[in-house]
Amino acid sequence: MPFNRLNHSILGEIRPRFTLRINQEPEKAITQLLTCTNMDKTITAARFKQTVFIKIPSWLQHYWSPEMTVRIEKSEFSGDILVNCLIGPRQSVWAMFALIYAAILLATSFGGMFGIVQYSVEGSSYFIWLIPIGLILFFTIFISAKVGQRKGRDEMLHLVSFLYHSLNEIGTVERIEKKLLVSDKKMSKNPKSKLTNDLKRLFKLTLTFLKLEKEVEKRKV
Repeated sequence: MPFNRLNHSILGEIRPRFTLRINQEPEKAITQLLTCTNMDKTITAARFKQTVFIKIPSWLQHYWSPEMTVRIEKSEFSGDILVNCLIGPRQSVWAMFALIYAAILLATSFGGMFGIVQYSVEGSSYFIWLIPIGLILFFTIFISAKVGQRKGRDEMLHLVSFLYHSLNEIGTVERIEKKLLVSDKKMSKNPKSKLTNDLKRLFKLTLTFLKLEKEVEKRKV
């Protein structure tokens, strides 16, 4: 199933999302999901208001096992019954990754800026090394997340298949694309994804750092 075709951000790569349209009331659809969950031993689910959390049972889970958040509600604009789905790592794993990303971003940004200022004043700074170190850590964690996503691919497809078959038993299920924002339209016209542009910016920062290091070596000589 081609989900997340238009979202090329880092967040969209790690936590894919898609939207369905059904012809049943939200309460009936939620009840159907919970009923089918009780009949399938390979799926567990929990409900909170209009949201259903669909997971792999604990005895079948591994570290990279995904979970799917399903929110079923009536659209205020079109009146359609929409099923908004988000697939990603378990909450504990996602919280850990978000915390690590935030720590790396803060350390790289503030430490790097302090290092650049210190270098411009004193001619040298150890803090400037935080920029390449932060970039290496950032890519390492991102790659590990993608590897983990591949390990959980079969389970992710199983969750999506369960959702489709369960809702299809009580009515029609249609995949829809949400309207793009202006910024998304510009990005979709550009053959290069947002992720590629982010990598370019990071590459430019690395080149800047290397140039500064060469200047330092020249001054020492």
